[in-house]
Amino acid sequence: MPELLSAQAIEQELSELPGWTREGDTLTRTWEVKGFNAAMQLANVVAYVANRANHHPDILVHDYKWVTVTTTTHDSGGITGNDTALARTIEATL
Repeated sequence: MPELLSAQAIEQELSELPGWTREGDTLTRTWEVKGFNAAMQLANVVAYVANRANHHPDILVHDYKWVTVTTTTHDSGGITGNDTALARTIEATL
């Protein structure tokens, strides 16, 4: 089971992940795109990347042009290196 990151380690990681924030025991990012089709495409890219990493975030498509991704490591009960690695991979892919 992955170890939880300290608050300091999380803040360090977030300093290198623009747009991502900590919300309790999760990392979250929201994107605004041009419309519903773009939102669905973004969600599908995130789903593909997450599945390849075997780390599955919540992906919410809302208000037709917004996508919110929320990641946590449920088995560990909070934010681990798996979550920050996924955020980095998503950013590198998009």
